Amino acid sequence: MTELYIGLMSGTSIDGIDAVLVEFDSNKSRILNSTSVDYDEDTRKLLHSLCSPSDDEIEKAGVARVKIAEYEAKAVNSLLDEAGIKPIDVKAIGSHGQTVRHRPSKGFSLQLDNGALLCALTGIDTVCDFRSADIAHGGNGAPLTQAFHSMQFRDDKKVSMVLNLGGISNLTVVDTDGRILEAFDTGPANTLIDGTCRTLLDIPYDKDAKLALKGKVIPALLEKYMQSPYLKLEPPKSTGREDFGLDFIKEELLFATQDETFINDLIATLSEFTVMVNVNAIRMCMYRHKISDARLVLCGGGAYNPYIKTGLEKKLQKNNVSVMTAEDLNVNSKLLEAHAFAFFAYKFMHRECLRLGDSTGAREPSILGCLYPAVH
Repeated sequence: MTELYIGLMSGTSIDGIDAVLVEFDSNKSRILNSTSVDYDEDTRKLLHSLCSPSDDEIEKAGVARVKIAEYEAKAVNSLLDEAGIKPIDVKAIGSHGQTVRHRPSKGFSLQLDNGALLCALTGIDTVCDFRSADIAHGGNGAPLTQAFHSMQFRDDKKVSMVLNLGGISNLTVVDTDGRILEAFDTGPANTLIDGTCRTLLDIPYDKDAKLALKGKVIPALLEKYMQSPYLKLEPPKSTGREDFGLDFIKEELLFATQDETFINDLIATLSEFTVMVNVNAIRMCMYRHKISDARLVLCGGGAYNPYIKTGLEKKLQKNNVSVMTAEDLNVNSKLLEAHAFAFFAYKFMHRECLRLGDSTGAREPSILGCLYPAVH
């Protein structure tokens, strides 16, 4: 019997909501429709401000939760209108919310959302707060998408490595039997590059890597970044802006305000940092699991960055790793995370546990999410 679910995602780029309408038949799924709703500039600034300690946080967080739910409802209702689907025909919404703090060592990961309001505005059961249960059982609450990656990208002939290049990079290694060998956050993907572009140039990101390709990598700076304590930790591990926020590059940002010729070199160096962090993680996994050849599937915004993609291709060629994008496998890379949270909502509504201990460190399986039921 088929069921309809909606998945919602607002990533670390904080540009808006991605929404997908997904049909599930057992664990098989297909996207029926999708849409994206951009945040206005004031909302983007509000959410970015909440990613670091600041004044009046409680008031701002309360306002932000309402705004996020309103944007989510706009995306959901637009999705339903386009598809000609009634709210009562949708089993549930899976909403990730907007991460503003990820502190599993202190027992929490905070995603701003308002499930009650989203439920009221759409008339659909809403599942959110997907990370807390894993953290309650001793896990990091991240990464979560490995179970979905296994379902989506398993290959019978070759080990699949799925590298999601959002704000943070996370890697999932899936063997030919669909078993997850590794899943962890490797380090930064776009967050430092995007932050530099916003802070110094007032642009959202380095489109087509034009700035990185004009710049030159600064070896001493790259070596400094590669000494980050997070990179020395063994998996399972997860990270976020707490490790790789603008404070990580505050000296370089200050210098760039005094010497504009440094900006492109900084962006090139940060782009190379993303490449090297992931090359090292992939090689480590291949060595640990005695993998002689594999395919690397890129997804997330960084999959479209030619500097990062070409860098991975060149450096991993000698390791017999073929690099492709999710689109090469007929999967929409941009919608992958929204699709994953539709999958998590499906799992919740069927009360299915997810075993994530090998990747998050959780002591036992969890049913992820909390439900806000609609009144029909």
